Amino acid sequence: MSENNVTRRDFLKTTGLGTAAAAATLGVAERASGQSAAPAADRAAVLAAMGDTLIPSDPGDPGYKTLEPFNITAEVMKNLSVTDAELALFNSQAAVIYSGKNFVQLSEKDREGYFDAVLSGEKFDKETAQKLQRTMRQVRERVFQVFYRNYPEHTLQRDSKGIPILPDGELHQITNPNTKTLVTGWDVAGYIGPLTWAEEERRRELLKKIDWKE
Repeated sequence: MSENNVTRRDFLKTTGLGTAAAAATLGVAERASGQSAAPAADRAAVLAAMGDTLIPSDPGDPGYKTLEPFNITAEVMKNLSVTDAELALFNSQAAVIYSGKNFVQLSEKDREGYFDAVLSGEKFDKETAQKLQRTMRQVRERVFQVFYRNYPEHTLQRDSKGIPILPDGELHQITNPNTKTLVTGWDVAGYIGPLTWAEEERRRELLKKIDWKE
């Protein structure tokens, strides 16, 4: 991953968008009064592009897009309060800066630039800037919630009600393992997850060898 992407990933992990929303000022690209609503947008496409921008993927450095075959965008859409109209506005306002192109049509670099423009709010009128920042903040929260909770491995052993399904005879109660078969948010964050039973046993044996009287 490029140094620019790493910097963006670190920034978006640690920086809330609330400060930027509060600091948004009247911009240089004010909309005319009575402007019609933004054209409809493909909800999944906009969210997928936003997720990929928030958590970039590069060869050898998995991120959000790597989990698309496991329907991460569909999972993000669950319990997301952002409306279709709000996503359509976020998508369409990129045209103000990028020669008529909407957000989904932008290159990876330009999507990052659009995120920066939304954060600063300087290229939009105050009301629009606040709407864009609110949408970005809500999507960011939901994307991170899904990605960094070990999705999709956290769902592989659960039923439709979210109850863990343990194999017959499984007594160790490890309901959310972090396997090595798929790179998830836990792996990206460096969290190994719950100890396996074998690792617990190994550590117990090590502790038994310690002479606690010394």
